[in-house]
Amino acid sequence: MYQEARGQTVNKMYDYSCEQWGSREAVVYGDERLTYSQLRRRVATLATGLSSIGVRKGDRVAFLLGVTPDWVTTFYAAMRIGAVAVPLNLGWTGREIVRGLELTEANVLVATDDFRKNNYLEMLTEQIPTLASQTKDALKIEELPSLRTVISLSESNAKYQFAHDFREVQAAGADYVPSEFEQLHAQVRPDDFSIMLLTSGTTSFPKPVLHNNETLLVGAAGYADGIEAVPDDKMLIVAPNYHVAGYLTMLMPHMRGGSIHLLEYYLPHAALEVIERERITMMFGFDVHFLMMARHPKFGMYDISSMTRTMIGSAPGSYDEIKAMGITHQGNIYGSSEYVASQGYFPFRDRKDEYHMRLSHGRPMLGTDIVVKDPTTGKTLAPDEPGELCFKGPALFKGYYNMPEETAAAFDEEGYFHSGDYGWIDAEGYIFYRGRYKETIKSGGENVSAQEVELFLELDTPWVLKAMVVGLPDPRWGEAVTALVELRPGMNVSGDEIRNFCRDKLAGYKIPKQVVFVENDDWVTTPTGKYDRGAMTDFARLKLEAVKL
Repeated sequence: MYQEARGQTVNKMYDYSCEQWGSREAVVYGDERLTYSQLRRRVATLATGLSSIGVRKGDRVAFLLGVTPDWVTTFYAAMRIGAVAVPLNLGWTGREIVRGLELTEANVLVATDDFRKNNYLEMLTEQIPTLASQTKDALKIEELPSLRTVISLSESNAKYQFAHDFREVQAAGADYVPSEFEQLHAQVRPDDFSIMLLTSGTTSFPKPVLHNNETLLVGAAGYADGIEAVPDDKMLIVAPNYHVAGYLTMLMPHMRGGSIHLLEYYLPHAALEVIERERITMMFGFDVHFLMMARHPKFGMYDISSMTRTMIGSAPGSYDEIKAMGITHQGNIYGSSEYVASQGYFPFRDRKDEYHMRLSHGRPMLGTDIVVKDPTTGKTLAPDEPGELCFKGPALFKGYYNMPEETAAAFDEEGYFHSGDYGWIDAEGYIFYRGRYKETIKSGGENVSAQEVELFLELDTPWVLKAMVVGLPDPRWGEAVTALVELRPGMNVSGDEIRNFCRDKLAGYKIPKQVVFVENDDWVTTPTGKYDRGAMTDFARLKLEAVKL
């Protein structure tokens, strides 16, 4: 791990892999297959092209791209230049995209005009109409003063006068000079920032988490050790590329000479086909991903026996159904963007310990210091005592971008990051994560801030006086976003009307899947006068169950 990560950069890591395994496959996407050396030449071409239009070290390069070879090339090209990758959520509305660009002060945006019927260039111009009439070499956007370059990726060859064309930028770098490409590499240091991850929490909008080259690689190397990755491994990436998991599952196999196999977006039947055809050996996914495959009507027609090792973000309730798929290693993780999602992992070598594989989230990664503290007193608790999971170590982030107060508040005087996660560590050192102190709903692998949706319902809709958003167990989504709402006096509206109002204003995964109407007398409060979220969650569940009878 330390040789692969400490004192290293993403560029050094990939160059080493090219030297060792240049002729082996690095990326597979449908019929497209790239070796390590072929991918490196693509990276050289794009990095040179990006440099020719003014992209430079330290620039924040945001992107809205599917999980394709162009995404992989864009990421590695940004790393080669010394830019900071800023992956944006592909499920955002135009309003949310502008907010994300504003929050991260992005200098460059690379966006596709065709991802699941989303044209992100048009979404951007709908929010900023003056952009459409500007020219690509002279952008001046009042709403986004940091954004100076837009690059469009259009498979239909559509042109946007305010954007450089991705393929033309690539073509401009075709005559790259190898020595100059190497010079780009030499300018990047391990402590240079590499990626800014927008992490969902209980604030009104995700916070931008900053990692440097070394912290990003430390996280990936921990998984390479835990999953025992080797050059013959084939990793199926089903994680969206705006999640930290997208980068772990890209970098970890590339450290060890393995290949990554891409799906532009997740569909269970497509995943089953790739696993069987390519003999996939490793996969990351939330329990939702595995359960969607298990429940597919043609699941039994596919051979997934090659997939011997996994990385899973799962709850104990999903264990038996995933085991029934024939998966003998459920590598449950404990992680967050602040630590490259690599605080803890249930390693392949522990797979015979079914008790801990079912119930725990593994053991701390090498070099990671995890303790459980009383959230009120700050006292470190003994094994098996529940409290707040706190951690520090070599993969810890460098702060929330432009949020010094929020960054300082997240740490204690001993340097531990306070996660807000509830759980404990047993006497054998296994981590048991059991939810958030602050309420976040996990729906389809996405973190949904209950407070953000509540405030939208109360402030943006004309009908809602009071809203509480909770997560209810759901066989498809893990948790279904459920809104309890009290209407303003004299108002009359249906749940479907509320949900329809949310469309195009909230990302689809944030929109309540169920709406429960309550009266003023239905609200339950704690002795301190706060609304009792646990009691109201039970109220919503019982009321919805009664409707089904």
